[in-house]
Amino acid sequence: AGGLGSRLRPLTNDLPKPMLRIGDTPMAERIINQLVDAGFTDLFLSIGYKKEIIREYFGDGSAWGAEIKYLEETEPRGTAGALALLPESKRSRPILVMNGDILTRVDFQKLIDFHQANRTDLTLCVREFEFQVPYGVVQTRGDEFIGLKEKPSQKFFVNAGIYVVDPIVTPTEAASFYLDMPDLINQQVEQGRKISVFPIHEYWLDIGMMEQFEKAQADAKIAQR
Repeated sequence: AGGLGSRLRPLTNDLPKPMLRIGDTPMAERIINQLVDAGFTDLFLSIGYKKEIIREYFGDGSAWGAEIKYLEETEPRGTAGALALLPESKRSRPILVMNGDILTRVDFQKLIDFHQANRTDLTLCVREFEFQVPYGVVQTRGDEFIGLKEKPSQKFFVNAGIYVVDPIVTPTEAASFYLDMPDLINQQVEQGRKISVFPIHEYWLDIGMMEQFEKAQADAKIAQR
């Protein structure tokens, strides 16, 4: 929850992005409620930009039935880099990591069960993304015409911003450094760690730009009906 939210300015001029309200509720509060409902009560919020607003709102977490502590970034560290701020006492079990700008209805308990059943070092949640080419695609072999496909669709798995990380792959360096999750994952692949993917079929929305923010507002209104 420490990013600048630059792509959502001017909304984030005075608020950190996770505190933007979807309906009547800040994004971060929606996530925390969902985690508590799923049985997670030991929570850490990685904070940086406008961090005092987040601290003042959530306090120690008791109002939400959780214990909330804060990982304070004096400079941007990235999602994986912030994990280096976790106390050593919290590194004995798998850690659920989630970006603070994601709305989803994924079953977190099923995700944890999947991670443990597969005895994997890191589980990456993915979402299917379909892209339609807006033109007819010409297939060739050299300068020979082979065929023409009119506006074909392609499907990919994209990073959903939710992870389960075993202590063995959690960064432990105390020095300040920046590390995003894709960088950490690629490092673990190079080291031969086992990485698994968990497809999300439930509702999922990454609120990175104004278009997604407006969609989240519309979805919240529909859910309230």
